[in-house]
Amino acid sequence: MFSARTPSSVGTDALARLSWHDFEHLLAEHYRDQGWKVEYRSPPASLKQLEGAFDLRLYRGNETVIVQCKHWDAAEVQLHEVNELLGTMLNEAATRGVLVTRGRYSADARAVPRRQPRLQLIDGDVLRAMLKLLDHLDTSIPGMALPTVAARGRGRPRRASDRETGSRLLPVLLAAAIALLLGLFVWHAMSRRVEPVPPPAATDKAAGTAPATPPAAAAPVATPPPPPAAALPPAPAPEPSISRELQERARLRESKDTGSSPESRRQAEDAMKVMERNTREVGSAD
Repeated sequence: MFSARTPSSVGTDALARLSWHDFEHLLAEHYRDQGWKVEYRSPPASLKQLEGAFDLRLYRGNETVIVQCKHWDAAEVQLHEVNELLGTMLNEAATRGVLVTRGRYSADARAVPRRQPRLQLIDGDVLRAMLKLLDHLDTSIPGMALPTVAARGRGRPRRASDRETGSRLLPVLLAAAIALLLGLFVWHAMSRRVEPVPPPAATDKAAGTAPATPPAAAAPVATPPPPPAAALPPAPAPEPSISRELQERARLRESKDTGSSPESRRQAEDAMKVMERNTREVGSAD
């Protein structure tokens, strides 16, 4: 079944220089990168062992895809070879099928996927986009997208090495960041040292630098106590007329009490009444 036709005109590029083993290995790695589990149909020891129906079986979830690469070096793949893959898909109960070549397909062969969407034809241009770093082609079928960047066989160890380097650098960078933050915290704490507070007791030296004491509120003026009674000025002496009347009244009272005649007592009483009336008039005049 292997078509030993003349290779395509682009037989001097890197894809044309690949051996069969390298080609199949890169194709399997490509599908592994897409999340497929790859199973070889038979150990690819030589081209004669590729006479089987397909070369790779892919598994992902409930999907099963068969990949046929036996026409990989054909200049042009014809319609009957595409129909053979459709029959193999039915026999293997595959959900999808992929036919790979580094050449091209005839017009009749290219018309088949339009009638059978489960079939994907990969020619040399699409294959170069899959296995090289090209992102300007998009020939994916529904449910199976092609990558924009193809992974070569030696690319996987390099990516793993990059991940290991990143995993080693992450703890170092984290420790450096923590140390830097601790240093900044210590420096900030040292720069904010509290100045010593001066003692509360005032001294002669500290008197000049001590803050001015706010003026105290003015004390209320106390009312002077009244002067003692002894300090009061003497009462003015009674007038002479009043003094004489008082003396005369005392004399008349004495003469009344000494047992004089009734006439004398009556006169004394009249004189006392007159003196009392005069005394009241004098008081009211004052």
